[in-house]
Amino acid sequence: MEKKTILKIISIIMAVIAIFVIVCAASVTGGGFLDLSNIVKISCILIAVVCAVLSAVLWKRSKNL
Repeated sequence: MEKKTILKIISIIMAVIAIFVIVCAASVTGGGFLDLSNIVKISCILIAVVCAVLSAVLWKRSKNL
């Protein structure tokens, strides 16, 4: 496989992961004695941002090869 193709595939996978993590962050609910939903929501949002940025960088890198 070419390097371009591999980078595009990884970019698409990272974008799908970002979308999945955004859905997870939106659906997190908490309650009870030890409520950690806010921490989980913030960490999911941070992971989604990192995955989206990596996806965009890899996509642009594959265009320049």
